[in-house]
Amino acid sequence: KYFFAACEAGKYGPLCQHVCDTCMNRDCDPETGQCLQGCVAGYMDNNCQTACEGTYGINCFKPCGKCKDNKVCDRETGHCKFGCDPGYRSPSSYPRLCDTQCKFKYGHNCENNCGACYSGEPCDIVTGICSGGCQDGYTNDRCNSSCPSFFYGKNCAKRCGICKDNSSCDPFTGRCVLGCGDGHIGFECIEQMVIESETGSFVIWAGVAGAVLFAVIILVVICIVYKKRKRQNLKALKNKSVDQGENNLIRDESVHLLGDSRIGSEPPSSARDEDDTYRNNIHEPIYMNVNNRKQTSPVPVSELYDYIAKNQEHNCQGFMKEFEELPMGLLALCDVARRQENKVKNRYGNIVAYDHSRVILDPLPNEPHSDYVNANFMDGYSRPKMYIASQGPNKVMIRDFWRMVWQQKVSKIVMLTNLMEACKKKCEQYWPDEGSQKYGDLTVLLVNTTKYTDFVIRTFELMKEMENSRIVKQFHFTTWSDHGAPTYPTTLLSFRRKVLNFKPEDTAPILSHCSAGIGRTGTFIALNYLLEQAAAENVVDVLRCAQLMRANRVNMIQTLEQYVFVYDAVLEAIMAGNTTIPRSSFHSTYEEMLSHEDGEKSAMEKQHEVLQRLSPTIEREECSVSLQDENMAKNRFKNILPANRSRPYLYTPVEGCNDYINAVYLSGYTQKDQFLVTQMPLPTTVADFWRMLYDTTSDTIVMLNEFDRNDKSCALYWPEEYGYTVEHGSLSVELLSSSEADIDVTVRVFKLSHLDK
Repeated sequence: KYFFAACEAGKYGPLCQHVCDTCMNRDCDPETGQCLQGCVAGYMDNNCQTACEGTYGINCFKPCGKCKDNKVCDRETGHCKFGCDPGYRSPSSYPRLCDTQCKFKYGHNCENNCGACYSGEPCDIVTGICSGGCQDGYTNDRCNSSCPSFFYGKNCAKRCGICKDNSSCDPFTGRCVLGCGDGHIGFECIEQMVIESETGSFVIWAGVAGAVLFAVIILVVICIVYKKRKRQNLKALKNKSVDQGENNLIRDESVHLLGDSRIGSEPPSSARDEDDTYRNNIHEPIYMNVNNRKQTSPVPVSELYDYIAKNQEHNCQGFMKEFEELPMGLLALCDVARRQENKVKNRYGNIVAYDHSRVILDPLPNEPHSDYVNANFMDGYSRPKMYIASQGPNKVMIRDFWRMVWQQKVSKIVMLTNLMEACKKKCEQYWPDEGSQKYGDLTVLLVNTTKYTDFVIRTFELMKEMENSRIVKQFHFTTWSDHGAPTYPTTLLSFRRKVLNFKPEDTAPILSHCSAGIGRTGTFIALNYLLEQAAAENVVDVLRCAQLMRANRVNMIQTLEQYVFVYDAVLEAIMAGNTTIPRSSFHSTYEEMLSHEDGEKSAMEKQHEVLQRLSPTIEREECSVSLQDENMAKNRFKNILPANRSRPYLYTPVEGCNDYINAVYLSGYTQKDQFLVTQMPLPTTVADFWRMLYDTTSDTIVMLNEFDRNDKSCALYWPEEYGYTVEHGSLSVELLSSSEADIDVTVRVFKLSHLDK
């Protein structure tokens, strides 16, 4: 039996022989040694004798960061003595916690910037590799090298057209800067100038047009509504500037000249506007339309299809005449915008806010000119001031942009530009990538981000001291080039539905912006206006809508191509409607669509007829590569051909092969170019088939047809014996396994490798 003497502080045991130096304040029970106030940092358990392992701090509560070479951090402070693993950094040198993952950086201490990864995705934090590929104009694993000469686009996979003087094209857009070489036309100079000797229509692959294929399909078979009708030879008009001169476009004889160059002789930004007009016409005068003549061109909905077809004839001459009825340039006073203090707030010197329709901010204390922002109210069909059309914020405007959002109680922001386009700054990022950011007296917290193929939806919480916070959603459309219009309306219509489906309990205006706030923004607002008009009146008046918008902001619907696109988008929205079906009711809806009365067509048949009418007929010049003599034999069917803009380009060299294969990219719901669709390989195209898989890093083949050994046009493109290797130039294919997943599905696993790598 032990008798315990009173031990001095910090000791315990029968003879006070033990020290409790791992107890907080060395306060322990003199008999048991149990720590009465808990443990010092770095230890845990009742007696605080268990040291932290992979954790640190009081009670070992905090996990160690990513210390270099998996070393354990200091159990007391969390300090990583030998530094951080690649991909992590520490906000301070001591303690070096290594608990912050690289954001758009990579490597040791996050010292290296990520390259131009696709869709602005971050790169791998350790290697810097962009797993999703590169943005247009960049190549290699890290996407930090510009395209080599004569290549452009995503991963530099597309080859330039025939440019003048054998020059290279723009690495981002593929446009031949010096123009086309002899015998070639079009934006990318890939269409041959030919004299049509025959007529006829082709059923052509073009990104989304549905086609029934006797085919092997890479990744999946998709049939989507592509776009309404191909605007005949509209590419020739794609970059046509609207700077026909005010004398041509403002046709009213009673136009009164108020002054010249009142906006300033130079734009505040060197970045090019959405149209070259604003780069070249810096000294544009201001005009006032005195008699305010309004022109209209109402079209009954029942006649819209034929009206569009007629006006698209002869290179859209009908629409061109209609578009030229619109007044061009500044049409109203903008004295506030031209004040010296406000010039820096305008991204482009002659795209400014009219005095009568501008959004007026509540002035800030000691800032007498703080009421100006480059934005105008726009009327909707059913409500005045239903929209705000704004420029994309520049650096000095970001604070005012959020002031406008707060003051106008905006809950929906529609963003129609990317931050960078063709190496030009189009808009400053006005939101945080993560966490929160303070802009003036407002704090913006990023709550959630959801990504789709063509757009991103971000949810923000907007906070101000002594006020209730608000939820603001930003709908960011990411695939609309600053030159013209989307390739087809379907994606923008899907985007629009997402915007409209968010229904906060308010009547605040929708804030829409692109870069200048006139072209893409005008197109989007017009689409909403006209669809409301069609529902209410069974009439569409695009010209009248554009006239009304231009009365409130300069040059809304900026180009002819955007003007024609408005017609196409309205037609598709009216004819196709909303075909989205909730998952919970899909089965019942499907059964209902198949049912029909005797002598009547089912809803499914009617929908397919609409698809057929809206699907474009692709012209010969748009699939010119597939019609070249050297490629004709590679097409299984002569009327199922890939459009130039949608086909993959092969680059792994194989003797006797070029860059062509009869295949197209198709996008998925959340990822662009997610699928490849191709024909069953011919005996002469097996090498191209495997080159395509290798060059696109595709690892899944979905084959939907039976292999018929009696059909000599169908090639057995895989080895049938285990361990047997087939070579195609520098590529080898080996069968690793084959199994029956069920009675209808065979799964084969191949090894595809490059002999020189």
